[in-house]
Amino acid sequence: MSNYKFRASYTVLNMWASGNWEMAVKAYFKLEKFITPAMLDGRDWHKKWSAYITQNKQLPPELGGRKLTNPICEQKRVIQIEPWLELVYIMDCYDKPILHEFKTGKSSSEQYAGDMQIRLYSLGAILEQMPVTKAEIHHYDQYLKKYDNSIVWITKKTTDDALNWLITLSGEMHDYFMKNELYQRYGANLLKQNE
Repeated sequence: MSNYKFRASYTVLNMWASGNWEMAVKAYFKLEKFITPAMLDGRDWHKKWSAYITQNKQLPPELGGRKLTNPICEQKRVIQIEPWLELVYIMDCYDKPILHEFKTGKSSSEQYAGDMQIRLYSLGAILEQMPVTKAEIHHYDQYLKKYDNSIVWITKKTTDDALNWLITLSGEMHDYFMKNELYQRYGANLLKQNE
């Protein structure tokens, strides 16, 4: 058995699932940065909203302004899934038992509600004994100054689907990295990034 541990993130797994294998490899080993102006703008909004939520214990006005109980924002989490597999994720905001995900730009919250990200993050939280009954995707189109949101109810099926997606894609990538000796070739980049 290998000593290499695969650190799965939604972003890299989604690239792989979409057939963007080269981009997934480059992103995993941090060989290239994939940051667009829209991504930078989204990061700025996230920082602003995280600070607002932490200070006021409520969603910012752009996201509906609802009161929260005990929010935890933008906290990087790592959880062991299998001996060879870790899940790395950052929840935008957790306020027991609701997971809040924030999005900016043109795509509606409904489009995000259908992908695997919220299910994967809910799985991670639940495995860490942080109950999640629903996830709310809050979308703010900063260009049109419009807000919309969607709800995803978290059930055993949603978390089972997320776990299957995680293990299947991670297994494919891990196997590919092992067969092509990519951990040996590029692993030093990961060590530098994690120090």
